[in-house]
Amino acid sequence: MTGTQDQQQGMGFRRYAAAIAMFVIGLGLLVLLGWAIGKPGTGTDFVAMNPMTATLLIVLAASLLTSLQPGSPRRTRQSRVLAAIVVLIAATKLTGVLVGWQAGLDTWMFAAQLADGAGGHVNRMAPNSAFALLFLGLSLFFIDATILEDQRPSEYLAAAASLIALLALFGYAYGVGSMAAIGDYIPMAWHSAVAFLLLASAVLSARPHAGWMQVLTGTGTGGAMARLMLPGLILLVTVLGWLRFEGEKRGLFVSGVGVAYFTLTIIIFGSILTLRAALVLNRTAARQIASEQARVRAFDDLKRSDARARSIVDTAYDAFISIDSAGLIIDWNHAAERMFGWTRSETIGKRVSDLIVPPGQRAAHEQGVRRCADLDEPRGDFLDRRVELTALRRDGGEFPIQMTIWPLGNASSRTYNAFIADISDRVQAEKNIRLLHAELVANSMQLEQSNQELEAFSYSISHDLRAPLRHIDGYARMLHEDAADTLTGEPRRYLDEISESARRMGALIDDLLAFSRLGRKPLQRTEVDVRAMIREVLGKFEETSDSRVHLGDLPNAQADPVLLRQVWVNLISNALKYSSPRGPAARIEISGKRMGAAVHYRIHDNGVGFDMRYADKLFGVFQRLHADEEFEGTGVGLAIVKRILGRHGGTITAEAEVGVGATFSFALPDVETASPMKSREETRP
Repeated sequence: MTGTQDQQQGMGFRRYAAAIAMFVIGLGLLVLLGWAIGKPGTGTDFVAMNPMTATLLIVLAASLLTSLQPGSPRRTRQSRVLAAIVVLIAATKLTGVLVGWQAGLDTWMFAAQLADGAGGHVNRMAPNSAFALLFLGLSLFFIDATILEDQRPSEYLAAAASLIALLALFGYAYGVGSMAAIGDYIPMAWHSAVAFLLLASAVLSARPHAGWMQVLTGTGTGGAMARLMLPGLILLVTVLGWLRFEGEKRGLFVSGVGVAYFTLTIIIFGSILTLRAALVLNRTAARQIASEQARVRAFDDLKRSDARARSIVDTAYDAFISIDSAGLIIDWNHAAERMFGWTRSETIGKRVSDLIVPPGQRAAHEQGVRRCADLDEPRGDFLDRRVELTALRRDGGEFPIQMTIWPLGNASSRTYNAFIADISDRVQAEKNIRLLHAELVANSMQLEQSNQELEAFSYSISHDLRAPLRHIDGYARMLHEDAADTLTGEPRRYLDEISESARRMGALIDDLLAFSRLGRKPLQRTEVDVRAMIREVLGKFEETSDSRVHLGDLPNAQADPVLLRQVWVNLISNALKYSSPRGPAARIEISGKRMGAAVHYRIHDNGVGFDMRYADKLFGVFQRLHADEEFEGTGVGLAIVKRILGRHGGTITAEAEVGVGATFSFALPDVETASPMKSREETRP
């Protein structure tokens, strides 16, 4: 039986007791009303209930109702006072019967009507009624008392009252008036006997989980046997006794035959009741066996589950520690042994703060344990979350840990369980990362300063060199024009070399200035029609034709149009220059496509190509892979291309084969899908 069913059953019995008490109160009031209006009888020749008996029945019923709230001391006192009043009056009546003295308590009310009792008797309280009242009063007075190994005297007293009432009722049922009276005294009224019997059963039902009622309502074999046998036996014997009595009374059979019939019927129906009880008990036993087997299976499953949980905990990589609400260790796995240096047998029952909590943190730990122990729902900064702390090893060394703690159970049996990871390596790695980051920041700042100084230096040198170069070129032209008639042969060639060198130096300075300006010019991103831009660039070169340059798909790009145009100018001019030895067979292919978060472009020519062993020099400043006599140039164009693309967050690569051609591929990020990070040049003021 579950706790809820047990509670509901107890409430049912108490409601039954309360209903009987109310019935008895109503019966007593009706009797008193009958005496008041001069009609005390029940409409039969039976004796009427004495008014004092009716009054004391009402008092007993009130005492029973009050006792149904056992948790209230005030109610208990009130119940005992009412029961004591009944006991005192009943005892006084019985004492008077024994010594031949009438106190007159039972004739105090309605004295005139009482004098004209049935059979010429004054309607006094019957002695057996006084005994029943005495026993019921004592039963209610001692309703919660126990003696001699949980024996409850209240039950025996209620049983005695029941026997007195049953004896009277059997006397009325069998027509034996002497069974309802003691000697020549007035007999007990039949409705008094009914009231006594009902009150006795109500007293027993008032405490359904104690004494006899505990056995009767229990789930054990004794309770099942009692519930099966008692009602049937009581009913069987009562009915058979009445039938035997009526049969002999009407002359249907003589006394000996009646005894034989009575005995035979008892044997037959008793056997039936016994067999029925045995069958039910067998079924109950079978259910109990099945329940026990299910319990054993559940216990085995629980043990296997515990074994699995134990295995999981023991084989876990992280340490597992469990403590009770007092901070004592109740579990400690193998990983905890390795981590802290204490074996499981050395830690069980010890305070966790004494073993793994550093001395400086123990007071705070103990305070937190005590605070959680006083709460119905534990709360704290360290519960149900990952926290990083310092722990203590057996050798006294401290080390960083990451710990997760979660509580289980209620306030009376709560445990705190933790998985703990040693994060020494991670903490050291984070420290190294911070040091490397600081070093990187310092190097970056130093590099930034160096770049700024280099750009300033390049700009200054390039600017300062312009003036003398202009003078050299100018004076060379003037000398060429003024002394053209006198200069012949080698002097004239020398003068032409001076002018050509000055012009080449000027071109180098212009490219160097353009390269240095790239770091200062802010980006102005916009959507660029790449196909239109390339066609406009091609129009600047006289040697291009539709038969030499082929354009494929060219998606638009998000870029600075001025800088992107310079990229295409440099790449296309290189393709035209290095494919020119092919003559009419020269071919240049330009195409693009959008891939993921970037736009990729490709320019391929079938020119002279280059040796891939020197590809790492290709995008350096003043780096050339061909002699000036073969192809003119300054060696800055591809460096400018790489820097422009770098400022846009793009990349460029090159592939080539000597005598076959070269392919340059670059990618520009799509601003709408690319990372919002900007290059260092773009963020420079």
